[in-house]
Amino acid sequence: MQAGPGIYPRSHPSPRAGRVKLVATKAPTRFMKQLPLIDMHALRTFTIAAQERNMSTAAARLGISQSAVSQTIRNLENQLGAILVNRTERPLSLTPAGHVLADRGSAVLDSVLDLANAVAERAKGVNPSIRLGLIDSFAATCGGRLARALAARTTRLAVRTGLTPALDQQLLDRELDLVISSEFMDDRSALASYPLFTEPFVAIIPSAFHRGQSTVAELRQLTAGLPLIRYNAESHVGTQVEEVLRRHQIRSAALLEFETADTLTAMVSEGLGWALTTPLCILQAEHLCRGVSFSYVEELQASRTLYLLARADQHEGFVADIWRLCRELVVSELLPRLEKLDPRLASGITLPDATAPATGNGVSAHRPAT
Repeated sequence: MQAGPGIYPRSHPSPRAGRVKLVATKAPTRFMKQLPLIDMHALRTFTIAAQERNMSTAAARLGISQSAVSQTIRNLENQLGAILVNRTERPLSLTPAGHVLADRGSAVLDSVLDLANAVAERAKGVNPSIRLGLIDSFAATCGGRLARALAARTTRLAVRTGLTPALDQQLLDRELDLVISSEFMDDRSALASYPLFTEPFVAIIPSAFHRGQSTVAELRQLTAGLPLIRYNAESHVGTQVEEVLRRHQIRSAALLEFETADTLTAMVSEGLGWALTTPLCILQAEHLCRGVSFSYVEELQASRTLYLLARADQHEGFVADIWRLCRELVVSELLPRLEKLDPRLASGITLPDATAPATGNGVSAHRPAT
């Protein structure tokens, strides 16, 4: 701006001034209007509509009318001062603000549920609602007894079964509360790992090929004439077996891979090959063990540990109770059945100290496939 006569910008000295004088100005202070707290019912309604991408389907899930869903979301928009959904698009889509609320809102709802469960746990005579994940081998051998015991201790019990990686991810995504898994989550500070028991890897061999193999060299020799049957590489036990094979240089072409212990054991029973598995997996496929012999190769120095996994801040007392209950099931149910099948299967099982479940560094020595 051109300065008029006798008017000088503050960044320049006047003719009569010997030096520049800097003038500090204070920026105006603005206060953001405090928004009211979001109603949890409205947040749940919105997150379900966001998941379904359809208000009619969301209404059916919630057991209310479509107009109630629409009005609840509109009230939420008015409260937040932001449009959350694009109502003119089919299927329903979210605005950028809607995506933020949907992503963070689900975590908020889970936290509120965790809080409600924690309060209920402390209340006399009330137990929490639990979503439990079990790996297939534990579900098939101990899952029924565990579910029966938990049903009497919880307000609601939902059980999922599957492979370790999928269950672990569902726990991290807060879709499950507890998981019995073969993976020690030592790199996840938000999770606690409670060791249940450790079991060795055992060679299962068609009886026609069994010669009492007890050394790694004998397993290598066996592989020269009989292929190795593997667990699917996507399973955690499959990854563990591959690590053992690499360490001991037991090489066999990957001709046969199976996802479950039942199928793998059935293939061994048919004489198609031999495999490395564990006592729990053998017990899972007990009905298919006809024509199968066991070889215990201590030289492998290979084992896996099963853990009870939980979020570190959730159901503390209840998790400890579940850990003790699982341990009792291992002692009273699992070990006697293994003893009956083959005493050496039972003798290979080791349990942690019964006084209290260890977490964090307390279980760092329990490494699978070592």
